[in-house]
Amino acid sequence: MKIKNWNMNTSKVRAWAENQPESDNLQAVLLSLTLGDNAATDELRSTYWTAIRSIGSTMPNFPKARRGRESTLTDNQEIVLATVEEKVAAAYASIPTEYHDILLSVIVPHGRTGGVYASIDDMVANYKKQAHNYIMQSLKDGRVALTDEGEFDLDKSGMLQITPRPTKDEDSEGGSEDE
Repeated sequence: MKIKNWNMNTSKVRAWAENQPESDNLQAVLLSLTLGDNAATDELRSTYWTAIRSIGSTMPNFPKARRGRESTLTDNQEIVLATVEEKVAAAYASIPTEYHDILLSVIVPHGRTGGVYASIDDMVANYKKQAHNYIMQSLKDGRVALTDEGEFDLDKSGMLQITPRPTKDEDSEGGSEDE
């Protein structure tokens, strides 16, 4: 595995691992990450990556490998995006378990879909996806703060700085300020 791919894939796993409870499997993943970081060849990194994927696949919410088109984001932007997605998941994970049933009974998937979320993990996965989509759309709209080098300009807590979408009232005013 090329070092660029290693760095991209493992950054997502590292962000995920920060919010996982201690376990033997997690320790095995972290050890494989360290071994892969120190690997001298692409072949060794591939071996460690195979072990990480195999062990991680048995664990909840383990990051899936991207499929489809090549990303338009830089490697650093991909890493930041994965980290922000994991922070969103961690924020929901910090909600005490006794409130999960309350949330699941009143927060439902998109209105036309009907039904309820099967579990808090399903709800969190949906909000994580929504965060991803919002960030990507904000980037396309030019509402994400970027450095001169084109990388995300993060605040002190490591979060993206995004200008909110205009409200419908702001949109309908259009160019009335200049008139």
